[in-house]
Amino acid sequence: MKKIIVFAGSNHRKSINRCLAVYASNKLPKGSSEILDLSFFNPPMYSEDLERKDGIPLAIRELMELFLEADGFLIAVPEHNGLLPAFFKNIIDWMSRIEQQFFNQKPVLLLSTSPGHNGGQSGLRILSALVPKWGGVVIDTFSLGSFYKNFDIENNRITDEADENRLVKAISEFEKAIIQEIRISA
Repeated sequence: MKKIIVFAGSNHRKSINRCLAVYASNKLPKGSSEILDLSFFNPPMYSEDLERKDGIPLAIRELMELFLEADGFLIAVPEHNGLLPAFFKNIIDWMSRIEQQFFNQKPVLLLSTSPGHNGGQSGLRILSALVPKWGGVVIDTFSLGSFYKNFDIENNRITDEADENRLVKAISEFEKAIIQEIRISA
């Protein structure tokens, strides 16, 4: 069975990107996804001095093991001032000290949402450019603008049919890529 790691690049308790990631993961085949809370793996701020002194944090090594076992990744990342959140960047910095290509040439679906109409597209573009440097194969991206207008939190659904259809299409392409990747690896 395929294993898809799902997470939000946010440490906010009520992250709307986590909400979107979980919603999207419910469209994957039952039992195929594992939802991670990256705040569980929250390491100290990366520095070479700290790495030299203490090594790679155990939580980051455990996260790397999960990445190595995965067949694909569904990631929703917020945008902070047009960039990736410092929390997420810090986890990336630590993981890349173990292995620069930590996505291991696996398919990646990138999502983003924000309260504003832009839907985190600036951060999504940056992440789309960076994921291949970390060994990921970006299959598609999806941005949902005006989250509180276009997502019904109470009923856990996207309210705009066109947005819903775009997400379903992106997930379908992602699933096809994972199936193809599993066949190539077998």
